[in-house]
Amino acid sequence: MIKTRYFLLLFALIGFPLLAETPNRSIYIEGSSSNPQHQSFFMENFRTEGAGANYTIAETRDEAGYIFRFEVTPNIIMYDDGTQGPPEPDDPQFNIQISLIDNSTSDDIVSFGFQYVNLEDMYEFNQYLFLRAVINIANGFETENIVIVEDLIDNSWQNKWIYLRLSAEYSITFNQLLPKGLYEGISVYDGPNLQNPGNITPADNRTFALPAATLGIQVQILDWLSLEPHVHAVYDHEALDFSWAAGARLLFPIKSVRNVLMEPYGAISFPRRYSDEFSSYPFFTYGGGLQVGIRGGSSGVLFLDLSYMYSHEDVVLKNPYGDKYPNPKEIHFRYSAIRLGIGYKYGFLNR
Repeated sequence: MIKTRYFLLLFALIGFPLLAETPNRSIYIEGSSSNPQHQSFFMENFRTEGAGANYTIAETRDEAGYIFRFEVTPNIIMYDDGTQGPPEPDDPQFNIQISLIDNSTSDDIVSFGFQYVNLEDMYEFNQYLFLRAVINIANGFETENIVIVEDLIDNSWQNKWIYLRLSAEYSITFNQLLPKGLYEGISVYDGPNLQNPGNITPADNRTFALPAATLGIQVQILDWLSLEPHVHAVYDHEALDFSWAAGARLLFPIKSVRNVLMEPYGAISFPRRYSDEFSSYPFFTYGGGLQVGIRGGSSGVLFLDLSYMYSHEDVVLKNPYGDKYPNPKEIHFRYSAIRLGIGYKYGFLNR
């Protein structure tokens, strides 16, 4: 689990006045790692954070008042049987050890470690790590008097390669009556033709509110892009039957709010109706929606899902009015649906 400490307010109230008394604000940054990518990443980011905090980044050790040193090492776990090995995939894979050294005496002012899963996690912690070290640059300032409030954060739940998704939904299907073949565009009739309709009665829109469920697999292709093939089922309690649809969503994860994952998406679905009441059903529907999720454990997301689907193809219903109003033989509708669901998706493999 990655740890962060919120002390920026304390830094603003205490640290800046003390830093103003510091005679030498020049820092030389050095570091090591067995992985050149990690070394380059932290070197570049710590130099940027130092410059942004108005420190002078020295090019040589001799001209610096302080040495900011880091060392990155892989985490090694001691197992119960006495053997050693790498941690589990969801656990921190690396440790960065940071020291601030007084260059005039070679004494360590502060030294601490920080664990992380991958480099992408560290973009939001680099400033914290740098300021946690340099806040101690002050004459007569005792680090043990700092009170640091701790909190826990782990963004790996937002950054899995694969999520298994299951949701329960309330599906409201709207079949809007179309005028094709209807007397005056709204009525069924028993006469030989529209010009001589005989007895008539208005037809109506058909709306169904039914329970549903969706099972899917979401693959996070990029940090901002996911693809989710899925199967959707609606239960008709009157017919005691299910209608099915296979489909896919293209989601665009937004991770800017802590512990919240927003995913607007576009969707396509291929419904399959096996009921004899239809002569024809749309081959596909399309639309979009929004998922709003919150952290549901270290690897999961609890989410609400709201979507709207539409089809330009007609729903064609066999005339259900029997011998009394047998014409036209088929009644046409325009399909649309709103779905509201709640679900959970469990992630595998950190990105």
